[in-house]
Amino acid sequence: MSDVVKNEHQCTCKIGRAIDRYDLDGLNGELQHRRDVADASLRTLAEYINERILETALAEVETDLTDVAYGAVSADDALSAVYETLTSDTAPADREARVRKRFEQNGIDIEEIESDWVTHPTVRSHLNDCLQIDTARTTKITAESARNTIEWARTRCARVVEQTISRLVSAGIVSIRDTEVAVTIQLTCSDCGSTYRFGELLESGSCACSADETTPLDHR
Repeated sequence: MSDVVKNEHQCTCKIGRAIDRYDLDGLNGELQHRRDVADASLRTLAEYINERILETALAEVETDLTDVAYGAVSADDALSAVYETLTSDTAPADREARVRKRFEQNGIDIEEIESDWVTHPTVRSHLNDCLQIDTARTTKITAESARNTIEWARTRCARVVEQTISRLVSAGIVSIRDTEVAVTIQLTCSDCGSTYRFGELLESGSCACSADETTPLDHR
């Protein structure tokens, strides 16, 4: 397990507290990936964190973002639209007022959520001081950053499934008691058909059919 993942819940800065409060498992790995590999700016990372906070806070109270966003065609579009409306200086005042009124009607304290949002200086401090990521330079992808990104994607996928099942239960569409969702990442070579877990392929460095060796890899 990487230092980034191990320290996920040991950081006490504002972002660390948000990770604990909103159960944003894998956020640090995603920040590292977006900074090191995608070369995301600090402002872009701050927006990403704030949208995740907003998304999680609303999911906890089972609020439909497409309803709040007035006509957005998907949850992702709605999330971006709502966040932009609340933060952009160019967003029409009447639209922002309608969105805030809709939150109020749904019993959501949007001001409390906004108080947990972060700025790009906060992101810089978190990356430098908590994650030991040098924001003064751009680095290439590493095996560790890739592992963190895959783990974040796996965790997030499981959370989306859990939240969807919970909403189905609440709507009376399905009936089931407590559930545990498990997501496994597997990769299959299109040439030889061998299947590997991501960690196995990362450790071996290549598929058996492309490796310069006579004995196939011991994979599951």
